[in-house]
Amino acid sequence: MSLSKKIHLVADLSLIHTLGKWRYPGSWAGYAPYGNPQIYLDLARILEQGKFDGAFFADVAGTPLFEGKPEATVEWGVAWPRHDPLPMAIAMASVTRHLGFITTMSMTYHHPFNVARLYSSVDHVTGGRIAYNAVVSGFPQEAQNFGYDTTPDHEWRYRRAEEFQEVLDKLFRSVDPDAMLWDRETGRVADPAKVRRIDHEGEHFKVMGPLPCAPSPQGRPVQVQAGGSASGVKLAGRWADFQFAASGSTEGDRKVRADLDAAAIAAGRTPRDLGVLWARRFDVVSGPEEAAYNRQRFVDSIPKPLAIVFLSQWWGLDGYYLDPERTVHDTVAEVKALGVGPNWSYIDNAVAHTDLTTTVGDYARSRLNPDGGWVGTAEQIADLMEAEHETLGANGGFMIAPRVGVPQGFTRFVNEVVPELQRRGLYRTEYEGSTMRENMCLY
Repeated sequence: MSLSKKIHLVADLSLIHTLGKWRYPGSWAGYAPYGNPQIYLDLARILEQGKFDGAFFADVAGTPLFEGKPEATVEWGVAWPRHDPLPMAIAMASVTRHLGFITTMSMTYHHPFNVARLYSSVDHVTGGRIAYNAVVSGFPQEAQNFGYDTTPDHEWRYRRAEEFQEVLDKLFRSVDPDAMLWDRETGRVADPAKVRRIDHEGEHFKVMGPLPCAPSPQGRPVQVQAGGSASGVKLAGRWADFQFAASGSTEGDRKVRADLDAAAIAAGRTPRDLGVLWARRFDVVSGPEEAAYNRQRFVDSIPKPLAIVFLSQWWGLDGYYLDPERTVHDTVAEVKALGVGPNWSYIDNAVAHTDLTTTVGDYARSRLNPDGGWVGTAEQIADLMEAEHETLGANGGFMIAPRVGVPQGFTRFVNEVVPELQRRGLYRTEYEGSTMRENMCLY
């Protein structure tokens, strides 16, 4: 439960090495290519200096196709390569004391026992600073890497996710917080009365338990989710501590918040039990001239083929050919008639935010170009953050990514925007606790 109305901040580090971002002038300057941890270790130090709650890593365990082949994805680095982010989070934890880490694992393809054991173990290693981004996967090539011919049915995935969460919760509760004894005189390690089997048997899982781990420092690692479908909102209402969201408009964001409030209440919780981290981009600049200059440099750094390949992946079209000159509305009508696109929420969002003349090429570029978000001086960005935070209920905060490169985008935010937020009393000046749950949920 987040009792404070101050702003929480999470840095989105998911794809800083892909989608042309690594080519932005100055980005990754002086660092070895992706795979070497040094830039991430420096980012961890920068974020902790800025009193961020955490760093977020999205993940998809597949290589999407374009026109039926992986070559374009690989050639242009469209969300590829993608290493498992958990080892990087552990490395970053070793150079920080308070910063948390949110990593992703699929409820569709993984087993809750493995996830509970893994995240409990990492929670110990990081001193209680890990969070689990629980996702219901929807990309075809990810399914094919886990033995499915295509993405399983939406409702099946969410039934599995609901049971997954029930098993996860039972496993984390199977060892009481005071179960461990480590009594040197008697040799007793734990009190058996405080460690229980769960004996779960359901549609998808059969798990005896208990979890073979000492109690997690956080009890249960912080959990975040995403997904705007009715099923996703219902799942978040029952289980999530925070939901990632971004509708594209203030009116849409208000509806997201209202839907989540209703879902939390329906699950026997309160709206304060479920915060929202609104996804935003930023560029801290001295004025309009620098903003325009940064924007053009970013656009110039993106290879032309990249946008269409990215949109094919974003829509989950499994290599379905997209004509950049055809309109979005005509393309979507054909896609729906063929039934080839599984990511309907993204596709419907494209229709809702384009007119009848918008081409696929223009829309694809709009998904990557740096327009929108917070662009301005530190004071102007703080004004926008304050207004949005209050308008949307002051219940959570923002997951942010720089419109320009890394690490300089985050460095400038920490050096200029964070002090302004602190001056206004909107943001912490020191961490409140030692664990991620204490910092994000309990103050």
